[in-house]
Amino acid sequence: MVNCAYLAGFAALVAVAGAAFSCRSIDAPAGVGQDMASCIPADTLLLAGLNLDQVRGSPLYPRLPPAARALAEPLRDARYLLLASNGKDILAIARGRFCEAPPGATLVASGLAVTGSPGSVRAAIAQYKTGRNGAPDLLARAASLADGRQIWMVARGGVPLPVTGNAANLNRLLRDTEYAGIAVRLGSGIEIEATAVGRTAEAGREFEENLRAILSLTAAASARQPDLVALIHSIQIRREDRTVHASLSGGPDAADRLLRLVPR
Repeated sequence: MVNCAYLAGFAALVAVAGAAFSCRSIDAPAGVGQDMASCIPADTLLLAGLNLDQVRGSPLYPRLPPAARALAEPLRDARYLLLASNGKDILAIARGRFCEAPPGATLVASGLAVTGSPGSVRAAIAQYKTGRNGAPDLLARAASLADGRQIWMVARGGVPLPVTGNAANLNRLLRDTEYAGIAVRLGSGIEIEATAVGRTAEAGREFEENLRAILSLTAAASARQPDLVALIHSIQIRREDRTVHASLSGGPDAADRLLRLVPR
């Protein structure tokens, strides 16, 4: 159903970057019910969410590169997806219209399936049986960040992200954070909001300075791509004590420039 390739595809969607259940008793993004939260293993360090129903309904969805849309094909019966990682294994938790377990997945309950390494699946099932959310702090962090947004990701500070190449600079950037998160809203245009909380006020200041430096270097290295340079320069950054916010928003033209960064 979902493997590491899907997380990579999800990260690409974030880089470019169901309806709420009425019986939620947890502090979590709309669409994440208690049953999904109960499948999150207690050793989760990074948690990501994708409201597949809303993404498919976005005006931008038909304009995604075929490779990006193909990532959702194995999840055509899923409405909402959670990805949980402990830094080694990746677990996918999907809610959807499942009459039976999707290929390669385990049906935990009606309409709820998990897939991943054997160890991560066992951990999810064991956690589900307790009826308790395995990572309440991460879901609580995601709740405000993901409000009204279809794609989000939160991570505990100092946790290496599964990225390579130039994107690996993010791990150096995030090593002194308490937590970091990013969320994307897709409409006729695109909005991206990122937040990082430093372990101290000084760490927050250093994060802001390093982020601005990385963006400046990236813009300089992209001089032959004026659209990308303009996009980088449009990023708004502000700091409040140890918390740093970065945001980017734009209409269809900005969305098109971001979508061209997605592998085809």
